[in-house]
Amino acid sequence: MIEWIAATILIVVGLAHSFLGEAGVIRPLIANKDWSIADIPRRAADPLLRFAWHLTTIAWWALAAVLVGAPIEIAFAVTCLLAACLILVMLPGHLAWPLFLTAGLLALWAGDALPEPALWIAVGLGAVASVIASAFHVAWAAGSSRGVANVIPQDPESSERTFLPRPVGTLAIAVALFSYATLVVMEATNTGPGIVRWAVVAALVILTLRVFGEGKYVGVLKRVRGTGFARADDKYWTPLAGLLALGALAALVLGQL
Repeated sequence: MIEWIAATILIVVGLAHSFLGEAGVIRPLIANKDWSIADIPRRAADPLLRFAWHLTTIAWWALAAVLVGAPIEIAFAVTCLLAACLILVMLPGHLAWPLFLTAGLLALWAGDALPEPALWIAVGLGAVASVIASAFHVAWAAGSSRGVANVIPQDPESSERTFLPRPVGTLAIAVALFSYATLVVMEATNTGPGIVRWAVVAALVILTLRVFGEGKYVGVLKRVRGTGFARADDKYWTPLAGLLALGALAALVLGQL
């Protein structure tokens, strides 16, 4: 009984922290255009401030759940996964979302709480997304310009593309994406030779590296942020790489069941 009282207090404090803080601290600060943080533009600082404030509430609620008997791995995982989702929505180019996502999934794995249907959904989403992306690349190789505006990194000074892909290279990417879909399905269903698993492991490594990027133009570690490609990369391309990496990881787990 005592632990339920303590947990209820934490829940109420969290609600007050979020609602009162949003009204009395976050919104007034965001409305005030006179403050700034060195090297962080306001378009990034505002959602970062809001995320950090409300993450405290989520953490308190996780503590309350553990206090009344929830498995610590589940509470940890839910906290991390919620944090990853919030960052991805509020500040998609931030380094923290793939780290929180990874920590949350590992916690579920450690707690033997990765539901098999969720793994199949991850594999299916990854396979479908890669096939669609492959089709776009085939169309681009054939000369289509649909959706091509912000798929190549751009120079921050001139906004020109940093390179012009050739049809052969574009087709090679299309083949790689379609091969990914085939390989993850084969691995998840245990219908391929042993080399399939190593190919999926390689895909997981490559896609994870793509999420973090090379430090300049792509991924969450990129330094060039003001171009159309950079914004599209934050919203679409890096999360897509994360989805494909998640699908590969899910296929590897299913392949061991």
